[in-house]
Amino acid sequence: MNIKSNIWVKILVSFILTIVVLVCSFNYVVDPYGLYKTNFFDSKPKQAVHSRLAKLFEVREQKPISIVIGTSRADMAIDPEHEYFVKPSYNLSNAGLSIYEAKYYIKEAIKLGVKNILFVADWRMFNDTIKKSSDFETYFKDYNKYKFLLNYKTLEDSFYTIKNQTIKNMYFKNGLLNDSHMIAYVDNVGGHLALMKKEEKFYYKFISANNNFYKGTNLNSFNDFKEILEMCYKNNIKLDIIFGPSHIRQWEAFAYYNQYETFLKWKKDVVLNVERVALEQHKKPFRIVDFSVYHKLTAEEVPVDPKIKMKYHFEGSHYKKSLGNIVLDRLLDKSEYKDFGVIINSENIDSHLEKLRNDRIKFIDTKEYIKEVFGE
Repeated sequence: MNIKSNIWVKILVSFILTIVVLVCSFNYVVDPYGLYKTNFFDSKPKQAVHSRLAKLFEVREQKPISIVIGTSRADMAIDPEHEYFVKPSYNLSNAGLSIYEAKYYIKEAIKLGVKNILFVADWRMFNDTIKKSSDFETYFKDYNKYKFLLNYKTLEDSFYTIKNQTIKNMYFKNGLLNDSHMIAYVDNVGGHLALMKKEEKFYYKFISANNNFYKGTNLNSFNDFKEILEMCYKNNIKLDIIFGPSHIRQWEAFAYYNQYETFLKWKKDVVLNVERVALEQHKKPFRIVDFSVYHKLTAEEVPVDPKIKMKYHFEGSHYKKSLGNIVLDRLLDKSEYKDFGVIINSENIDSHLEKLRNDRIKFIDTKEYIKEVFGE
């Protein structure tokens, strides 16, 4: 009886080990998140699920000289192949990226030899949740990327990857988000205007409005911003900071929940912090350029007809690569839109903010907007 029992135990153990090896091997070969570079399956439709980790491993492999870092707005609109960037270059942006997370990425990038950084600053980075993955910090130590191999969710995603090879990759090799998914989303929702109304109604509803603390914490996001600036000054990084060209409707959605002056105060806080740290480091302040201004490009007409496509925006928040390229051209001072984007500093920030207040009245009917989106 004992002999038979031992045989069955050995059979069971062997069976379990075989299953484990098969599952791990299958997930390794399919590589649904692009972590192992097996390259048997080109399309990785589930890569965005672990983009924070996947992009980190990618930037470690590519070791770029230039990076762009920001939220999903920069993720899909700032092309690292543009001549603004010294090559090789990589888009290290991530959806909903916080300043805290950006600090880790920038520190890692500097270790890898990055010399040029375009930082697309976003109010949400300073006020949303501090991190999107509970184990985020472990990515930057001796992270075991192979832990995903023996995982049921990974197995599901592997089968999904095999079945959906016709779906285009979420990311290009240079880290730029493939906007074909956003184009399809606009169509599915019913056009640009329908999507704008849907997104703007709730975009800022559940985010902290204190302007300098991460949501649900007493941690000041400007402390992390200061660390980023100190790292860049001390390592002689060429850092440009910009406020991105979202559609002007987005700032009305912001104003509805958080008051417009909150947004303007944040811009001034960014400028003053950059100059304060520069003074402490005995350095020239980094260039800050405001593209979240009132201009014909950011006030692009929103078509009522769902079949008509906007040239520069998907909805209020996200702008297209076509507008991102204009931004990069302006940073090189080679764009035809000479009046688009304003270099700001402590000397002109107050007059600049006052101009934004005045332009707001000229460019958009705030009462009509609130009635259209919020029904009030």
